[in-house]
Amino acid sequence: MQPGSVKGLHLMVADMEAARAALVGRGLEVGEITNLGGVKYAGFSDPDGNLWLLQEFPPEMRQPGQSFYTFS
Repeated sequence: MQPGSVKGLHLMVADMEAARAALVGRGLEVGEITNLGGVKYAGFSDPDGNLWLLQEFPPEMRQPGQSFYTFS
């Protein structure tokens, strides 16, 4: 694949605000948080230009055994 050719990779996070703040704190440009019916999204590009979407589901929509990335 060519760098920058991947669009819409989803990274599920437990806390959107914390995840976005951690990436911004590391110098990444991250879009504003969009709330679509309780599911939150924020987009950013990696150094190769691939488009990622942070995604947070509200607790009542989460499935047992789902794993989420947490930023520290």
